[in-house]
Amino acid sequence: MLTAIETMDPSRPVTPEPTRRVMRTLETALRLFDHHVLPRSSHGNERLHLRGMVGVLLAAAFEPAVRSLRTIDDLSLHAKVQAFSGVDRVARSTLSDAMAKFDPQELRPLIQAIQKQLPKLDRIDAETADLARKIIAADGSWFNLAGEVTHALQCRRGNTGRQCRVRLNLQLDVDAFCPADFDVSGKSDGSEANAFIRFIQPDCIYLVDRNFVHFGFINAVLKKNSNFVLRLKKGVNFDVEQTHPLTDEDRKHQVLRDETGILPGPRSDGNADARSCTDKPPCRPLRRVTVRDTKNQCEVVLLTDLTDVPAYVIGVLYRLRWQIELFLRWLKVLASFEHLMNQSARGITMQFYVAVLMTLLIHLQTGMRVSKYGLLWVSWIASDRVTTEAMAEAMARHQKERQNALCRRLAKKQAN
Repeated sequence: MLTAIETMDPSRPVTPEPTRRVMRTLETALRLFDHHVLPRSSHGNERLHLRGMVGVLLAAAFEPAVRSLRTIDDLSLHAKVQAFSGVDRVARSTLSDAMAKFDPQELRPLIQAIQKQLPKLDRIDAETADLARKIIAADGSWFNLAGEVTHALQCRRGNTGRQCRVRLNLQLDVDAFCPADFDVSGKSDGSEANAFIRFIQPDCIYLVDRNFVHFGFINAVLKKNSNFVLRLKKGVNFDVEQTHPLTDEDRKHQVLRDETGILPGPRSDGNADARSCTDKPPCRPLRRVTVRDTKNQCEVVLLTDLTDVPAYVIGVLYRLRWQIELFLRWLKVLASFEHLMNQSARGITMQFYVAVLMTLLIHLQTGMRVSKYGLLWVSWIASDRVTTEAMAEAMARHQKERQNALCRRLAKKQAN
């Protein structure tokens, strides 16, 4: 399946060299795992390497109908998949054992090798073009497990009783619409904000929701020389030291107030923000920007350490956080990754790594942000049903249609 994956720019003719270059990178990275062999077992395939298992799972990832161990077993009989697996058939029990035994963290060199190949895209919002730092939206998303799983979180869901779940802690590169980093949490992990602290990246702007009003998280971001924009909960104390005048552009973007001050932490009256005090409050001055949400008819209060950008840009940045919700919907609904095929902690994490690899490879192949059209066309290319030239033409058409639709919405908005 992967032999058809190549890099390309939809605006230029496709040449064979990008294909060879990217495949050399992919093959080199995959060979790092060739020494990993599934221990001898009683059910057959005794020579399934980590490299072969990743190839089989990626082949399944590009076939939306293949989302179970049984269907992957059938897919493994395909000649192209056999070339990657190195065996005639990957039985269900073999694949299940392999996912549980191989260390998913060893896929990081492969992911990093592909990330270095990704094309640089323009900023998703022109009003953030002057911000040189990478913009990352961070959030957690729950995935249900079937049956009792000891390492999972036991969560109550309405009247249905308790449900075993794991949480995907995702950091999304907003402009590329691709994962920048992630990990998986079970019952041994702490709060959502606390889980992200160990993977904070330097020189980024983090966009997060109200669950991240957490002094430990805020201090960790600042310590890494990164920035943050987060939505404040009601009742969080903020001592205003200065109120700034609003510009016409601020008012146009529904900015109501622009203030600087400090977070003092909880007061002696038992203020509700005591839950955020896992650490001392940040000692530096911060900025509180209040914007009007015209759709929901409410005020949105944002906290940030970005003091040298216009107030309206803070609101624009926070709206970009919605990209992570769109990506998670794409992952669960369109790419069909909501169903988890393994119950072990390693197996679950391995499946998410494969989902990330699939996303990166679609971006690499199309040169555009990942979409359902990208998944469809890359799947067709992988099965030799279409050519890269046909895909380039179709993706360019989709992009032009999206741009025309955006222009019509902007013209309508300005007319009103």
